[in-house]
Amino acid sequence: MRARGGVAEWFKAAVLKTAGLQGPGGSNPSSSARPRPQSEAAARRAPEGAGRVIVIEDDPVTLRAHEAILRAAGHLVETARDGQEGFEKLLASRPDVVLTDWVMPRMDGVTLCRLLKGHEELRSTYVIILSTKSETAAKVTGLDLGADDYLVKPVETTELLARVRSGLRLRRALLELAAKNELLERLALTDSLTTLPNRRAYEESLASEIARALRHCKPLSLLYLDLDRFKEINDLHGHAAGDEALVGFADLLRRHARRGDLAARIGGEEFAVLLPHTARSQAALVAERIRRALESSPVGRTLPVSVTVSIGVSVFKGEDPSGAAAFTKEADDALYRAKAEGRNRVALSAE
Repeated sequence: MRARGGVAEWFKAAVLKTAGLQGPGGSNPSSSARPRPQSEAAARRAPEGAGRVIVIEDDPVTLRAHEAILRAAGHLVETARDGQEGFEKLLASRPDVVLTDWVMPRMDGVTLCRLLKGHEELRSTYVIILSTKSETAAKVTGLDLGADDYLVKPVETTELLARVRSGLRLRRALLELAAKNELLERLALTDSLTTLPNRRAYEESLASEIARALRHCKPLSLLYLDLDRFKEINDLHGHAAGDEALVGFADLLRRHARRGDLAARIGGEEFAVLLPHTARSQAALVAERIRRALESSPVGRTLPVSVTVSIGVSVFKGEDPSGAAAFTKEADDALYRAKAEGRNRVALSAE
């Protein structure tokens, strides 16, 4: 049998030996041997596959050992002495991998794991829990509570590094997938020619703005815009010139729409502008400003062409839910009236 306290001393010696930190004759390394913070130059030299890791451990020997192992492998390492300190550092630095002890003062590893997985911006962080509990039940409990991996202490250097590398690969794959999904979603809501929001984006915004107007009893205005005699541009100058004219008009809309407005291409030479918190008179001013700007400025880079626009304006006052269905139809009717009255003009829906 080991003498009293022998188990603790054996465990620390095993950790130090695993980390390669045991001094000559089995003595502990001096405090001067503690790994120093990595410099910016060292960070730049980090090998491919290295990542940002935080080690959270209340035992100073184990903390120092794991820190040294990870730094030697090129990882950028932070440390914390308990879950609460670790969580504060996680919020500030957003590491890739968390290596945390299970039993710690103030906040244990399981509580920390639950906080991480419940945090919108931290839930993709890869969490490895370390514990002296080797029973299958303990491992299952740790994994069920949100950990991504579980290691029994003391951990061999090769296994520790392999698990961290595995966590980094998985996290990076998930981040790449999320970025691709975000790009696909953005592309699905964007008109490929003008890069304005497309019809789908417009319809989603229209629904949310109508709901907001009803909830807050605020006015909402809508402009429907149609480029006049656009087919003649394609017939006379070619479709490339027509595309440039559409792009030029989209740029004009961006310049003249106000902060908070949504300008979208909803099909062909048809556009829409949503004007939240905007009453009838203000909407008419915005529409007229756009009409005058296009009338005075040819659009297109290679072959600038002169073109005009007809605009229909409707207003939803945000008071009667039954008026929401007629909102877009009134804008469309006003647009057709502007066309019928000679084009290049703004027409307002009936009050």
